[in-house]
Amino acid sequence: MSAKRRWCWNSAPLPWAGSSRPRCRADRLAARLPPRPSRMTCRPSLRFRLWLGALLLAGLAVTAAGLAAWGLIRTQAHAIEAMAAQNRIEAYGALSARLNEWLLAWVGAPGMVTGMPGPDSRPVVQALDRLDRLLAEDVKAAPDPTEATVRARQSMTPARLRGLFNQLESTFRTTPPDTPAGQAALAFHAAQAPGAIARQIDHEMHRREAALVAMQSLRRPLLTGAALVALAAPLVLAALYLLVLGPLFRRLRQGTAFAATLSAADLPHGAGGHDELGLMFARLRQMAARIDRRRARLEAAIEERTAALSAANDRLALIDRNRRRFFADVGHELRTPLTVIMGEAELGEAHPDPEARAAFQTIGARAARLFRRIEDMLRIARSESGRLELAAERVDLGAAVRGALADLAPALKRAGVSAQVDLPPLAVRGDPDWLRQVFAGLFENAAKYAGRGAEVTVSGRADGRMALVRVADTGRGLPEGLGAAVLDRFTRDAQADQGGGFGVGLALARWVVETLGGSLVLAPSATGLALDLRLPLWEEE
Repeated sequence: MSAKRRWCWNSAPLPWAGSSRPRCRADRLAARLPPRPSRMTCRPSLRFRLWLGALLLAGLAVTAAGLAAWGLIRTQAHAIEAMAAQNRIEAYGALSARLNEWLLAWVGAPGMVTGMPGPDSRPVVQALDRLDRLLAEDVKAAPDPTEATVRARQSMTPARLRGLFNQLESTFRTTPPDTPAGQAALAFHAAQAPGAIARQIDHEMHRREAALVAMQSLRRPLLTGAALVALAAPLVLAALYLLVLGPLFRRLRQGTAFAATLSAADLPHGAGGHDELGLMFARLRQMAARIDRRRARLEAAIEERTAALSAANDRLALIDRNRRRFFADVGHELRTPLTVIMGEAELGEAHPDPEARAAFQTIGARAARLFRRIEDMLRIARSESGRLELAAERVDLGAAVRGALADLAPALKRAGVSAQVDLPPLAVRGDPDWLRQVFAGLFENAAKYAGRGAEVTVSGRADGRMALVRVADTGRGLPEGLGAAVLDRFTRDAQADQGGGFGVGLALARWVVETLGGSLVLAPSATGLALDLRLPLWEEE
């Protein structure tokens, strides 16, 4: 096999003599993939082809811009030349008119005496000055020194005309025009000046016509260049699309369809070509193969976890059924003796001894409250959500507070804590049993933590559509750093009596109040602990 030269997009030209060594990065990457059905050859890189197309388009744009700029510059130069020649023609004509006017003024003035002032010569001098200025500008605008020399020789004519005029004016001032000497000077001037002016006008007219012809001659090359650019632009665009963009879009569509599934089997080998895009597709095939393997492992893990989760759900369902059964059994076992206790207490309330009758009433009330708590526990056990359902009734707030105080009076007495209630008549919307339990919990909290000699004060007022109740004690207050955390579940004072309780009293009270549409927050207090309860007032429908 004869030696050939292959070009790779990322390597220098290498001799290729039929060896099995990979030719470029795409070949080396493809060597790690499964065998391909057809042989691939290295081509110019995608970057090189895109750069080449961009350079061709940029070249066309620069060519068109340069052609337009050249045509504009040349046209402007010829237009300026034609306008300057026209200005000089007009200046020579104006000079001829001013000379004739001056001569007519001399000749038409009879009886001129030697030494007398003649007609005003300033218009002629001004015309000559303007002509000198225009010719100086023409010499300055010459494109090269040779042309400047030619134009400088042409600018000598105004100097000759100025000399002839000065000589004639000098003669007329000493010798009137009607004398033989004046007639001779006039004839000499007439033989020289008009011919010189006519020759210069004719020369300037030739220059003007030449500039206009040159400007017209630019039309053909400009139109030819524009036609060539207009013809080349679509050809370059078509070649760019057919050779670069079309194949690129086709390969990108293949890549898009492949990316939609990310499956290595959906992208045929060689679909990406043998350039940067082909290298990207090869790596995508490798990535898709890895994803397929990981997907298989993930699906296996999901199946295993799903089976484990189903088994755990079955166990949880069994535990839930056992829980419901346990609460039902416990509730049944507790309700039976409580029913007996409430019956005995009801019989004892008929005792003739007032103290015994009061004791039986307290026992009956405590047993009834415990019976209601057991009923709540059973309702929670039977409900699907596992949450307590509270009633929304009209509750006399003062009655609820006084009932809770009556329930906790023995505990407060044993702890040495006194209580004061100062509530106006307020009716709130809530659950009467649970509101009584909330205030009972607050009184119990004061009995446990306020300390002997402390006093608990309950005050309240209406605040808009809410009832504001403050429960404050004069105890030792909260330890430093505890703050609002005292309202969280299982938060207890470490210095308090460790003999009982699980730290759910205040948290339960806040939950009940918030469920009823109110709030329970810590209130600022100089001494002891203060809590603000907000409960919605009862509104008649």
